[in-house]
Amino acid sequence: MLGARFLNLEIGAVVLAGLSSFVEMHIWSPAYTYYLLLVLVVLDVVTNNLVAGKPLVPRNLLLRLVAYTVLLGLAHGFAAHEPGLFFLSQLAMAPFVIVHMRSLIISFGKLGLVDEAVADLLQKRITRAVEAEPPLPEPPAAPAEVPTHGE
Repeated sequence: MLGARFLNLEIGAVVLAGLSSFVEMHIWSPAYTYYLLLVLVVLDVVTNNLVAGKPLVPRNLLLRLVAYTVLLGLAHGFAAHEPGLFFLSQLAMAPFVIVHMRSLIISFGKLGLVDEAVADLLQKRITRAVEAEPPLPEPPAAPAEVPTHGE
């Protein structure tokens, strides 16, 4: 009986290792950042539902996780196979993390899991950091008259 339990445990470990290897090769590398993003999204959705007093709809959460997985997989694939798009994978991950982290901090503050002042301060810093993109410089004005070569 004990041998069968260990066999099931070993089979489960091999399946999880294979799944993690698939994630590493085709969806996101390193795989643990992908798993952390999934945990962040689940926590955000659960806390937002607690704040709003709405029941959790697993189908909506699953669809969101699948959509994020597809987008990250596409970005990872393009970045891995096109040298000019090396930045695409981080560019795809950053908005997901920023949006969900900000929302999670606000929800934690409303639920009393984090001091309201600390949550407000963190939320303002994240918002300010995202909005603090430097403006593009104005292009130089064109001269009124363009001289020709013979003049």
